[in-house]
Amino acid sequence: MPIRTTVTDAARRAQSNASRATLREADDDHLWQEMKALDVTHSETHTGVERAQQYGFTCVPAKQDQEEQQQQQQDQSQGASTGSLGGGGGGTSSSDEADVNDQQPQGDAAEAIIMYLNGSRSHPVVVSVDDRRHRLKGLEEGDVAHYRLKDDRQQIHLHKDGTYISARDDKTIRMAMVPKQQQGQQQQQQQGQQQGNGQQQKKEYGQKSARDDNVQSSMSVELNGQAATMIHGQGHVQATPKHAHIRTGGNRIFTDTDGHWSVEPIMLKKDKHDV
Repeated sequence: MPIRTTVTDAARRAQSNASRATLREADDDHLWQEMKALDVTHSETHTGVERAQQYGFTCVPAKQDQEEQQQQQQDQSQGASTGSLGGGGGGTSSSDEADVNDQQPQGDAAEAIIMYLNGSRSHPVVVSVDDRRHRLKGLEEGDVAHYRLKDDRQQIHLHKDGTYISARDDKTIRMAMVPKQQQGQQQQQQQGQQQGNGQQQKKEYGQKSARDDNVQSSMSVELNGQAATMIHGQGHVQATPKHAHIRTGGNRIFTDTDGHWSVEPIMLKKDKHDV
């Protein structure tokens, strides 16, 4: 069946195909991340908007600054009534100025570019998010970087001179080997849906952070403000500002500012790897 349209309708859809918005807060508990609330025009707020991200990369934008937001809400509450945010989930919006405008915060926030599929304001999708408050700037041509909030100073910077992984001295940098998935979990993900007791098992999507397995791993390299440590099973090498030691099981060799030490006499032995 042909879709009837007019030049005016086509022009309106083209003009309203994209918008800029400020982000109040993101919700990462979905297969596609959702923006809880996006303020677009002075009388337009979208809620529950899906965000498309590049495969292999994901991030959760910071919330809108709270101090300015709370101050404005307090100012507006004097002599003005407030109502609930217009619209529901799935990218809905509201144009009730008496309701929405009084609740649109003005604090610094991450900014988003929204595309409206088929020019319909009822179907927004976020295609890009950036944040002037935290963006790593002043890089050189060809540089690539990952970063977190500016106060964290956690960065991975690919520079022409090398790769620089940085974290504040009260944070931790840790690389570790984590266990592979159990065979049953792999089969379930590969097969998708299986028959069990006459019911189809739900296909699982997405994956969880490996952070917990990383922290518990016995094969790791860790840097923090107190020490640099490398562990592989019973093998253990650690260095602090005034102490360093090598340990395998109960055997230890260590140094400190007073000298060199060992818990057992040191024996000379030819290394089998010597040529």
